[in-house]
Amino acid sequence: MEEGIKIVISGLDNAGKTSILTALKKKFDFEKEIMALKATIKIEYSSTMFLGNRVYFWDMGGQSVYREVYIKNPDLYFGKTDLFMYIIDIQDTKRFEESLNYLDSILTYFHKSGMENVPLIVSFHKYDPQIRGNDYINDDINELREKITVKHSNFRILFQQTSIYDIISIVQLISYALSIFESGFFELSTLLENYLIEFDCTSLVLFDQNGIIISEYYKESIEPELYISIIENIKEHLFLLKRMVDENDTNHSFFDIEDKLLSYLHKVDFKNYPYYISVVIEESKKEVLLERFPDLIDEICSVFRTIFVE
Repeated sequence: MEEGIKIVISGLDNAGKTSILTALKKKFDFEKEIMALKATIKIEYSSTMFLGNRVYFWDMGGQSVYREVYIKNPDLYFGKTDLFMYIIDIQDTKRFEESLNYLDSILTYFHKSGMENVPLIVSFHKYDPQIRGNDYINDDINELREKITVKHSNFRILFQQTSIYDIISIVQLISYALSIFESGFFELSTLLENYLIEFDCTSLVLFDQNGIIISEYYKESIEPELYISIIENIKEHLFLLKRMVDENDTNHSFFDIEDKLLSYLHKVDFKNYPYYISVVIEESKKEVLLERFPDLIDEICSVFRTIFVE
């Protein structure tokens, strides 16, 4: 493989590792494909580009026979890992101990190999919409988080909940994983935060053409019901993004969502590579947005020039 970022995705068999990558790739209409997935045989490799970097995903088969091979030859499989993602099926309560033991084995290797600076993301997966109010599930998540944090306090760990039925949770998981490798990401985040305030908009999100979120900001005072509507709108923008890529459209017209809010998606080209800005804004502030939008695009491209240094 050519040089790039190595992201290892690990966990027990049937934890949902491959379904996460499938959902990210497909965005929509992926449920049937995920239901038809078979167990990963040893390792499956896939790659993408993110802000000019080649990223390789190592999808590690989780059957016990493969786990034994990985642990016996850790340098081959876990060596030179740039980011480690561990997936726990939050609905498979009978295998929590088995999953934690496997995670311990991998992190023991990281510790002995001086790889404690490798960022670690633990995803409590299959946290599907219909179980989010389940007290037992949420208690399990809190208990697992506590056990992992206490035992591996020397690692930088981010915990997230994901579900293939909530595509934004998948996009945000992968987006965070990739963004930590690019210092310019933080400059872009500051830029979007400032323009969110200047436009007085409800949300401002920057995607790449793969639908990976580079940066996102939301108004602090958003009612839960409205937040759900905004997330649904961003899902719609992921769908529109695919169509705009296929049809080479520049922007999508404003359209209503609710409570006098408008949604807008605009394409930004940089070195023949498309990016997309998603905006949700009050109807009364539309003109201010249009007036200052070119400045936002110019400043985004200015940051990109510092990232894509030839």
